[in-house]
Amino acid sequence: MSKNKLSRFSLKRNNVKTFLFFLAFTSVLWLFIQFSKNYTQEVECDVLYVNVPQDRILDEDSDQTIRLTLNGNGFRLINHSWSRPRLEFDIANATESKGGDFYFDISNANQSLKDKLNFKGRVLSVQKDTLMVKLDINLEKKIPIRLLKEIQYVPGYGSDEGVVLSPDSIVISGPKRIVDTINYVVTQNLKLEALNTDYKTSLSIKIDSLPTRVKVIPKEVEASITVSKFTEGSQEVPITLINIPEGKEIKIFPKEVKVVYRVGLDKYNEINQRDFKVIADYNKVADESSFLILELNDMPSSIHDVRLQDKQVQFVILN
Repeated sequence: MSKNKLSRFSLKRNNVKTFLFFLAFTSVLWLFIQFSKNYTQEVECDVLYVNVPQDRILDEDSDQTIRLTLNGNGFRLINHSWSRPRLEFDIANATESKGGDFYFDISNANQSLKDKLNFKGRVLSVQKDTLMVKLDINLEKKIPIRLLKEIQYVPGYGSDEGVVLSPDSIVISGPKRIVDTINYVVTQNLKLEALNTDYKTSLSIKIDSLPTRVKVIPKEVEASITVSKFTEGSQEVPITLINIPEGKEIKIFPKEVKVVYRVGLDKYNEINQRDFKVIADYNKVADESSFLILELNDMPSSIHDVRLQDKQVQFVILN
């Protein structure tokens, strides 16, 4: 490249640098001038109440936002434009109303608001002159857990106790008027197929159906199933007649009924006919009928799929 061309290129490059410098300088100067001017701006602030007593909880109807009109230069307002301001109010400083609610009088609290905002300008107006605070009773309540399940065992297998949850109940807390309406919670669905061995897992409590202000502890429980080999058993159980009218003698045929059930092999020999009670209630006989309906009134807790081989028994009145 010739010396003349090189000289012209250097001159152009120097001119560009000079232009960019003055452009940046004038831009900074313009911004400084603009930010030095006074502006009026409406700002919405979040309200945070602190030192709420442990046995109380903030009601959702309490004032939780407030709008302020601020006046100040751009430098003072810019912080409140980039992020939503938050004002803290100490419940200990609130005034209690006759109805048991609390309120903060902020009609003449501009300086206090400026301090909370860390704002050096002027607070021209406040949306409302009073912040109302409602406190509910914070109630803790222990409630049972209901298990949602779909369990299928391999034929010949089963469980004496079924699914055991640990813990079997949880503690919920929140506004008393809401907590009082909740009597139980449910788990996520436990779906198992072809089960023939012991099983253990963790299940989450379904909290999506609960009000958002209700807290749940714990949020998951342990579910376990002890599986054993099952077999079919049966017992010939005598039928007990009840509610026979005084002076009547009734005979039934047959006098016993077979009870069929499934039971774990380890408990098969523990079951006997004395563990069962089958009744026939004369008060439930239908008009013109010669049959009594049989009901299984008592049985061991360790058996499953229990059924009576006969559902009714014939009777005759002797006198």
